[in-house]
Amino acid sequence: MTKEDEHVLMVLIGLYAISKYSWELAPALQRGGARIYDVLHNDAGHMQDLPGKTLTRQTLLQIALKAGFPDPKLAAAIALAESGGVTGAIMRNAREYSVGLWQINTLVHPYSVDDMKDPLKNAQAALAISQRGTNWQPWAAYTSGRYRQFKTGVLA
Repeated sequence: MTKEDEHVLMVLIGLYAISKYSWELAPALQRGGARIYDVLHNDAGHMQDLPGKTLTRQTLLQIALKAGFPDPKLAAAIALAESGGVTGAIMRNAREYSVGLWQINTLVHPYSVDDMKDPLKNAQAALAISQRGTNWQPWAAYTSGRYRQFKTGVLA
């Protein structure tokens, strides 16, 4: 991050802090797609603020931990490989209507499309379908090995 980026970030953080009291600036930042809004709200506690946004590896790890996966790094890597980290990702064809981070196929599993757009509900469904994170065979990203490219790197 350059010095100019740091300065802009500090100004935007100040504006964001002010907006918490006025409630007028935060919606404008969200609608405008301001980077600061995404930076300050890209965590598991603000998922409803980010429909259709790409979540970071760290945020996916937080969601996987909260859901109870025994290997949250693996679960987060599979979510990245399946959906690119997009909470509202949808894959539609004759055999599937897969929704959300872990691409839960709602034609096969008894979950609603709306629920599967919720990151934590999607993670909980993936936990159940994967037999508490012990069987990832239903996910093409796992069987193809595509998830491996997302498992390396820093996930605290």
